[in-house]
Amino acid sequence: MSLCLIEKQRILSAAQQFGTPFYGYHKSELQATAQRLKIHLPSQIEVFYSLKANPNIAICSILRSAGIHAEVCSFYEIEAALKSGFDPKNIIFLGPAKSDIELITCLQIGIYAIICESLHELKRISQHAKTLNKIARIALRINPSHISMSALLKMGGKPSQFGIDEEIIFENKEYILHMPNIQLVGIHVYHGTRILNASTISENTEYILSLADRIQEEWGLIFEMIDIGGGFGVPYFENEESLDLPILKSSFFIMIEKYLKKYLNARIILESGRYLVAESGFLISKIIDIKKSKGELFVITDGGTHCHMPAVGIGGIVRKNFPIEIISNSTKLNNTHEIYNITGPLCTPGDLLAKQICLPKLEINDLIVVKNSGAYGPTASPVMFLSHGFPAEVLFSSDHIYCIRDRFGYEEFFNKQSIIY
Repeated sequence: MSLCLIEKQRILSAAQQFGTPFYGYHKSELQATAQRLKIHLPSQIEVFYSLKANPNIAICSILRSAGIHAEVCSFYEIEAALKSGFDPKNIIFLGPAKSDIELITCLQIGIYAIICESLHELKRISQHAKTLNKIARIALRINPSHISMSALLKMGGKPSQFGIDEEIIFENKEYILHMPNIQLVGIHVYHGTRILNASTISENTEYILSLADRIQEEWGLIFEMIDIGGGFGVPYFENEESLDLPILKSSFFIMIEKYLKKYLNARIILESGRYLVAESGFLISKIIDIKKSKGELFVITDGGTHCHMPAVGIGGIVRKNFPIEIISNSTKLNNTHEIYNITGPLCTPGDLLAKQICLPKLEINDLIVVKNSGAYGPTASPVMFLSHGFPAEVLFSSDHIYCIRDRFGYEEFFNKQSIIY
C-alpha cells in the first residue's frame, strides 16, 4: 500500500528533526500485526517474539503489551526483554554457543526454558544448575530428519550447527534423562524461515507434534511445552503472496486439538520475528547525488548496506528489489519516470539498495523509502563499515513522533579505542 500524503508529510518532518538515514516504525501496524497473528492462530498457541528481528526495547514493549512473549539469543536480548517488561516465565533462550554468564543469568532469573542445542551444552547447564542449587528447565532443540522444502532459509533437516540430530536424541535417551539438576520440559524444532506457504507450515508442525508424541510415548514422559518454531514469512518482492492465515488456522486447529486431547496442559509455543515487525518498518535515506554512467542512472543516498543489509541481499533474501517509494521535496507535479540504480554511500559496488527500478523522476534531496524494513535492519547490518554509524530509529504513533534510539557514530567509536604510545 502506498504512503498517503499525511504519512509523507510526517516522514519529511521526522527527516528534518532527526536527520537521515533513519528507520521509522508505525506503532499501529505493530499492534495490528500482533493482533492479526493471535486472532488467526488457535487460542492455545502462544506467540514468542524473536528479539533478533528487532531488539529495540520500544518495539519489544509494544509487542509485550499486545500479549506477545519473548525468545532471546544473547545476554543483551535477555536484558532487553527484562527492560521491556517481559515476565521471565514468558522468556525462552536459544543459541548454539551460549556463554557461561548467559546460562547463569537464565538460571538466576528463572526463565521459562533454556533451549539446549547439544549434549555438551546439556552437561554445562547441569553443572551451572548444581553450583547454583537450581533445577534447570530445558527443552531439547532437535534437528529433524524431516526437511521443509518451501523454507527459503532452511535451518533443520540438514547438517547444521543448530540443535541435536533427531537420531542422536534417541541414541542418548539415558544420558539425557539422568542428567542431574535438569528438568526436561519439552522439545523445540525450527525448520526454516521466510515460509509463505501455509501447507508447508502445517506439514512442519504435524511432524513436530508427531515427534513430540513419539518421544513422550517411548520415554514415558509428559512434556510441559512444545516449541513448533515458526518461520512465517512476509512478501518482500513482486509475485510473492502473503501467508494465508485463515487456511493456516484451519489446519492448525485440527492438529493442536488432537495433540491437546492427549496432552491436556501442554504449552504450544510459536516463534515469530520477521512476521511481527517487518511490515511496520521502513528505512528513510536522502538522495545526495544523481549521475549517469555508461548509459545507466545512479542515485546515491546516505543510507545503504551499512544500515540495511537485507535490502542488498543476505542469507535467504536473494538480490531483488524491496518495495520502494519516494518522497519529493518539490511541489512540482512530475509524471516522468526513469530507470534507476539506487546505492548507498559505501566504497563498494555491492552497496546497491535497488537495481534497475522504475521510479518517478528523482531530484537531489528527495527521500527514498525502503518499505518492509522493520526486521533485520540496523542490528543485522555492518554499521561499523566505513564508520558511518548507527541510524536513528523513530516511532510514529497516531499523534506523535518519538526518537526511540539516538543516532550514534564516530564519537562513540573513538570512545572505545586507545592509542598506545
